[in-house]
Amino acid sequence: MTIYTSDIPVPPLPKVGTFTYFFPEKEGDSPLPAAVRDPNLVSFIDGLTGRELKRGELEDKALRFASGLRSIGIGRGQTTCLFAPNSLEWIIALFGFQAAGVCTSPPNVTYVRGELAHQYNNAGCSSFAVAEALLPAFEEARSLFNTPVPDDRVILLSPPGAPPHPKYKSLYQLLLDRGKPERFDGDAAQETIWLCYSSGTTGLPKGVKTTHYNVTSQLQACNTMHTRLDPKKDKTLAFLPFFHMYGLCYAIHQPLTAGIPVVVFPRFEEEPVLRGIEKYRISYAMVVPPVVLILLNSKTADKYDLTSLRSMNCGAAPLSGELVDAFEKRYPYNKIFQGWGMTETTTAATLGRAELITSKELQSAVGRLMPTFELRLVGEDGVDVPEGERGEIWLRGPAMTRGYHENPEANAKSFEGDWFKTGDVGTRDAQGWYRIVDRVKELIKYKGFQVAPAELEGLLLQHPDVVDAGVVGVEIESLATELPRAYVVVKPGTPVATAAERERVSQNIYDWVKARVATHKNLRGGVVIVDAIPKSPSGKILRKDLRVRAAKEVKENPPARL
Repeated sequence: MTIYTSDIPVPPLPKVGTFTYFFPEKEGDSPLPAAVRDPNLVSFIDGLTGRELKRGELEDKALRFASGLRSIGIGRGQTTCLFAPNSLEWIIALFGFQAAGVCTSPPNVTYVRGELAHQYNNAGCSSFAVAEALLPAFEEARSLFNTPVPDDRVILLSPPGAPPHPKYKSLYQLLLDRGKPERFDGDAAQETIWLCYSSGTTGLPKGVKTTHYNVTSQLQACNTMHTRLDPKKDKTLAFLPFFHMYGLCYAIHQPLTAGIPVVVFPRFEEEPVLRGIEKYRISYAMVVPPVVLILLNSKTADKYDLTSLRSMNCGAAPLSGELVDAFEKRYPYNKIFQGWGMTETTTAATLGRAELITSKELQSAVGRLMPTFELRLVGEDGVDVPEGERGEIWLRGPAMTRGYHENPEANAKSFEGDWFKTGDVGTRDAQGWYRIVDRVKELIKYKGFQVAPAELEGLLLQHPDVVDAGVVGVEIESLATELPRAYVVVKPGTPVATAAERERVSQNIYDWVKARVATHKNLRGGVVIVDAIPKSPSGKILRKDLRVRAAKEVKENPPARL
């Protein structure tokens, strides 16, 4: 067994509640320096309106909201749904729930009736915080809730000054006298505080139990490697969805550990975000691969002064070195570096930093192992592979989830003792840099040979006509094998109006790939031109959607290139 660790010493790992970690009541509660805990520091800025939320205001409103929650019977040991786009109210509500000891389960804002009800029921929720714009989705799902939600436990996340709702109270109507936060000292720090849902590759989304100790351990480890920012000069861009672990931990909580102002947008929309970068002189951003592609091919970016943006951390899915190189040629003042992790690791387990990317070879790396984590690379035979070879990443450490909520089957499949089997296939080089090469369950098996979809996708993005791509395997029963099949989005202006034009472009892409890969990686399953590649809000390709589509299409029209 080969166990890798970080060469950075493990930092102090306090066993306290998440709220106490940020807003200590007494000496020794938090390792965060006093300078970053200045109540007058601006912590969050609404990117569309310019409204600011200072650290002291956040603490005060959260503690007053916690009092309001207790007044209507919401308190420690309960779980709530927080269903809203990014906003300052989302942040206040979250910290209020944390102060009251309430576990927060934030659903994807695109969820509809059945999906929303599944998360509410599986998480065991008994209250609901919701943006007014999403009330119709909530009302539609409400009849499917196992535990009815009384109207006084429905809380609207409306902005200040919004007209009163005839039925529900807003967050601001529940701000009572400032109370005391719940404490989670010692063993109590192992209580679950977040319950985010992870889709995986099959089945219904699973609730990932994240404890106070997971959160504070992740933040302490991250801060040993994170890009150094100056509270007086720098600002961070946040459009990543707060309901996703990447946004929840790194767009809200991590900047608060360093006193860095965060400019919040409800979602990524190109013009508003570019305008915000220029207006607020944003210097650091957390992004996902689809955003990198949009900016690389943007026809509007040149209208704005984006030179303040010096570095971007890309996560959720790997970026090819070629794509990073192309991006940095267009934006030479902006360096991309990558990190890797998952909901189960409370965000990152490996992390890079812009100034450490000193060669093109490192552009595709997802960083080095963070302290507190132990890592193994395990082959298909269950034996650890030699350094440099591909293996499934297994992890353990204090930031790792305690497991899946009410899902013993998923826990049994995902854990080997105290090792979590991530399903991601990676490599490690002699300098300790990691690369993600694919997912175990997503590898395509062509006549016994493994084909990595991510490798083909990275190659396809280098084709002059392709702006996005997704690759899946499609089963051909008559051949008893899978064939790689590509779905591609072509650049505007590429002639694909007629069936004959689409066939010519598809054939061109097929031939182009064929000339650049081993024969078992040829796109024998076909090249299909589509308007968009289905992706999750965090930017991961929804391969199960593509697989369903591919199976139907191939059944109706078998591929010609067998």
